[in-house]
Amino acid sequence: MQLIRQPANELVMDKINIGDTILIVRMDDDGGKDLQAKSYDGRTGVVESIDSLGQIHGTWGGLALIPGKDEFRRI
Repeated sequence: MQLIRQPANELVMDKINIGDTILIVRMDDDGGKDLQAKSYDGRTGVVESIDSLGQIHGTWGGLALIPGKDEFRRI
């Protein structure tokens, strides 16, 4: 399976759809400053929405995935 790390909103919307199941490989923790982000590594969930900035929101918790910063894949 291919890891997704795209910076462009259009690429995210082409590859990720609402209803897709996502595995979070690694969330960017801002150099160790964001302890909550680290706890998301390995979580799975279903994509519920993609906002106008291209951030992906889903059932894995309260933090959004940021394409280009966070590593995740569709499973």
